[in-house]
Amino acid sequence: MPTIFRVILSAVLMLSPAVASRAGLDTEATGNPDRTFELIVVEADGCIYCEIFRRDVLPAYQTSEQGKKMPIRFVDVNDVETGRLDFNTSVDIVPTFVVVKSQHEVGRISGYVGPENFFHTINYLLGSAP
Repeated sequence: MPTIFRVILSAVLMLSPAVASRAGLDTEATGNPDRTFELIVVEADGCIYCEIFRRDVLPAYQTSEQGKKMPIRFVDVNDVETGRLDFNTSVDIVPTFVVVKSQHEVGRISGYVGPENFFHTINYLLGSAP
């Protein structure tokens, strides 16, 4: 029975209309010089996990202590090269969450990991940053 439920759920998700992604909304924005840390979310149009992050994690992040210490900026994966971003490696998976300090990458989360793991990893990256 659970297998049938998963198949039906997958079919419904695949057939549901895609919500227009807001990827690239902040591509013109530059890093905030008043703050040391910034969280850059690299996403793509049509990325279902990007939408799930925005729906399930973003509201909690924006009101959290981490969100107050580290403002968030969204960048389209196609604009990463032109965005003057100093990443250690290329972005191959979306969404990718890159923690930057003074415009240099400190660490990243590649892919959607769910709310609990996301917050644990963000805490670790903030705590281990030089």
